[in-house]
Amino acid sequence: MKVLKAKTSHPKKKIFLISDLNYNLYYTKSNSKLVNGAEEILDGAEMIDPIQIKKYIKSKTPRYGASGKLYRERELVVWKGNQRVTAAVKLGYTHIEGIIINERT
Repeated sequence: MKVLKAKTSHPKKKIFLISDLNYNLYYTKSNSKLVNGAEEILDGAEMIDPIQIKKYIKSKTPRYGASGKLYRERELVVWKGNQRVTAAVKLGYTHIEGIIINERT
């Protein structure tokens, strides 16, 4: 288990398995330059803030997307920090620190 930790302390901070997260793959597919703090992670620095995640409820009935392909729903969606997740994957991290922003307390 290799965890990308955040410097900022937050009372709701948790560790998430990256493979459980739904994040934007644009930066992976297009091989774009990572900015907004992600480039610092690639240079060996820690992440400053934890990523922000929204939690959704999975549909009980199967859903289909484009061309009739079965839609793979995920419960956890990265709201802020997609580039940081991409940088973590490139560096071989399996887990990342984040907070759920729409959790009811």
